[in-house]
Amino acid sequence: MLLGPAVRGARPRVPVGGAAQRGVPRLPVRFGDELRGRQPVAGPGGARRPHRRRLHLPAPLNGPGGGSVTDPHDGLADWACRTAERLPAGDVRRLAEAAAAGAPGVRQLRATAGSAILRDACDQLLRRLGSAEPGYLAGLLTGTARAVERARRHQSVSVVWTGPESGVSLSRLTAAAVIELINAARSEILLVSYATHTEPSISTALSAAVTRGVAVTLLAERHEDNPSYTALGTPFPGLSALRLSWPARSRPPGAALHAKIIVVDDQVALVGSANLTSRAMESNLECGILIRGGSQPRAVRDHITGLYAAGLLLRC
Repeated sequence: MLLGPAVRGARPRVPVGGAAQRGVPRLPVRFGDELRGRQPVAGPGGARRPHRRRLHLPAPLNGPGGGSVTDPHDGLADWACRTAERLPAGDVRRLAEAAAAGAPGVRQLRATAGSAILRDACDQLLRRLGSAEPGYLAGLLTGTARAVERARRHQSVSVVWTGPESGVSLSRLTAAAVIELINAARSEILLVSYATHTEPSISTALSAAVTRGVAVTLLAERHEDNPSYTALGTPFPGLSALRLSWPARSRPPGAALHAKIIVVDDQVALVGSANLTSRAMESNLECGILIRGGSQPRAVRDHITGLYAAGLLLRC
């Protein structure tokens, strides 16, 4: 199933920068798994099989006995990753150096910080110094910053269009392009759409993905949650998938589920204006951004995770 940004179980530990790094502690393995492309792993008899990582749902869905075993530093790892993603690399290094010096060093950095984001990061770090060693936090920030920097170097971003052509060279957003993303999935697919029609070619690709062990999650608009949405029925009715909704009681008056998103394996995200309909992907004037690599695809999925964990999204 999709959802769940936490570290999956207790992880072995690896050094951040070697023994010469003046006592910097070992860093829980997480960021290489999350931010680099996953490689096939050996199956029975040495055969290669795809690495299949199902996302563990938060406690409300897994229930008693259904959650994964967590490392005591889970929350710290997630915080460090978010911090490294939102701050410039130089600020993360300064934050790590301040963490190594303890609370006095962090307060000094906060007093001289030139941005509100860095001051906020200092405040969060001060709170976490009460539950973790300064050296551990310094190593965590250092290792995370390096992983995020590597991921950003390997990222590509392209603009994709549907509709009339202008003569300018551009990437086309078509049903075939969406099917290509689905066919490349090895572990998980997240689909979010306002209008969602059961297009036969996309339905076939999704069914094939489920057959090869890919976890599919669908978040779509519903008439019972938004009376102005007139489409009835369940999209892809025969598909084995986790189906989520944004219930009316969780919305401001008149709000619509209007996001259009595809995330594949936390590695690729397509975010744009096109619904999952043939007209949107073949006829309308639509635009989207296709992101390959980097931290943003996972961040998009983590946002949906957060909405579910907060009780704003429900299974349907």
